Amino acid sequence: MSTATVDNKLTRALELVGGSIDPEIAESYPSLEARILAQALENVERAEQRLREIQKLVGDFEEVLV
Repeated sequence: MSTATVDNKLTRALELVGGSIDPEIAESYPSLEARILAQALENVERAEQRLREIQKLVGDFEEVLV
């Protein structure tokens, strides 16, 4: 695989995780690939936390409507 192709893929992967890497993650992982994967996992964990919070709020809201 050419360097340009790898760079394009890494650039796209970085865009998919929001365009930046958390500084703690950047310090903890040696390669950009590992940093991107760690950031993606962190993003999933944050999204799950937000989803649980939303479910609690919506559940409370639905109880009020009933």
